Amino acid sequence: MQSKVSNSSGNDSPRTTSKSCIMGRKSNSNKKEGGILMAMMPGANITKKGKIILKVSTSEATVVFNVGGTTFETYWSTLHAQPNSKLADEKFLSKHFRKDQGDYFFDKDPDIFRVVLNYLRTGELHLPSYICGPAIKDELEYWGLSYHLIERCCWNNYNSWNSTLEALNQLERDRKGNLNDDFQETGKGQTSRWKSSREKLWAFLNDPNFSKGSKIFGLISIIFVFLSIISFLAGTHETFNYFIKVPVNKNGSSLALTNESYSTRSSIKPLTASDITPTASTEYLEVKAKHPVLEIIDNVCLVFFTIEYIARLLTAPLKLKFVISVMSIIDLLALLPDYIELIVINVRPGIRNDTVAMNFIQILRIIRILRIFHLIRHLPGLWIMIYTLKASFGELVLLTAFMMVGMLIFASLMYFVEDKTVFTSIPRGFWWALITMTTVGYGDMYPDTALGYLIGSFAALSGLLICGFSVPILVNNFVMYYTHVQMALHEEKRERKRKKIEQKEI
Repeated sequence: MQSKVSNSSGNDSPRTTSKSCIMGRKSNSNKKEGGILMAMMPGANITKKGKIILKVSTSEATVVFNVGGTTFETYWSTLHAQPNSKLADEKFLSKHFRKDQGDYFFDKDPDIFRVVLNYLRTGELHLPSYICGPAIKDELEYWGLSYHLIERCCWNNYNSWNSTLEALNQLERDRKGNLNDDFQETGKGQTSRWKSSREKLWAFLNDPNFSKGSKIFGLISIIFVFLSIISFLAGTHETFNYFIKVPVNKNGSSLALTNESYSTRSSIKPLTASDITPTASTEYLEVKAKHPVLEIIDNVCLVFFTIEYIARLLTAPLKLKFVISVMSIIDLLALLPDYIELIVINVRPGIRNDTVAMNFIQILRIIRILRIFHLIRHLPGLWIMIYTLKASFGELVLLTAFMMVGMLIFASLMYFVEDKTVFTSIPRGFWWALITMTTVGYGDMYPDTALGYLIGSFAALSGLLICGFSVPILVNNFVMYYTHVQMALHEEKRERKRKKIEQKEI
């Protein structure tokens, strides 16, 4: 092996007669005994962390490296401080030797090479905080070092880089849903025109940034979502109270619904079962029903959402994958209450004055609220908020555990020091503890003794600390995801413009 060196004998390619070794923490008795013997040898040094560094050399020969344009010079003995390092492999070095320059050239990152040399000198692997973790891992693997050797003081920065990259990669997979990539699988055996049309229609329905037409369709979809929600809310307001007259027998049983007389009476309260009691002279009862205007709005929204769901199903690259996706299930559940109500009322019109049945239908209507999640396709911020909660599940579990421990402690203490007429049991005290620790404070339960005030104060302070420790993690995750998605959307928009320009030039 040749190199540019200087030594006492003046040889151009000296053979190294050095022996260097770094002894770390050993896991078995043989290695421990070997470490003790090494520590007793001349030239051995023991670091503060208990690592034994032994360098014994009969030569002061140096070697020159050119890494990415930066020159490094060190002793040959330093290269052999770690036998597993590639710098101690003569075959590896010989491939990069430049005879005309008399050095070893590597087209690698000089900052990481400096880290490797310092590790060979000191036995401790420290990393600069400004270099990305995945880049560090690749460079260390090239030089024959494992990332497990990184010191604890630098591990947090390294791990945060890798965790961030992994989280953003997962975000991209979930954001795109991998459905667009499935066209390559399902496109086999199909004509290119049909495949291209399906892809464009699928993007039109699901990606508001695909074209101007998709933006208009997305806006229309948002309008229908708000109309559906407004109709659901208005149906509970007294302004939209609407009643129809139902003929009854003398015993109070319903004969049939009638369209002879409708009346809008916003001043009348909704009828209950006790109100539907005919007298001897009563032939009709007024039963609350859906306002005609709201019914028209609901039917129009039902038709739109049904057509939209069917269109997505027909253009989906993988039908089963689409049907079992979360958003598809939510859309389907939001459609079911309207269809159930429509079918039941048309099959049995007399069910309108059946209080139990109508209450059940009213409960089913609550599922309509799920339509608000329809906005996720058109409002990235809403999707990122939900995704942040999903990705931060571990932090949320930890927050919940902290809150439950606090609730148990403070509710138990309050039960034993306060009046039993207010804090009747420890489980009832959980409510007070939760409201106090979250600084809501409804005032329905409160302490009335000196010890109770003290416990309540500690409960409020501990709640502030718990939320203060956990909430910043969620905020940081949200900011990271939101920034990445905004950048990704900008890149996708720019890529579409580039493709359009290329198509025009062709």
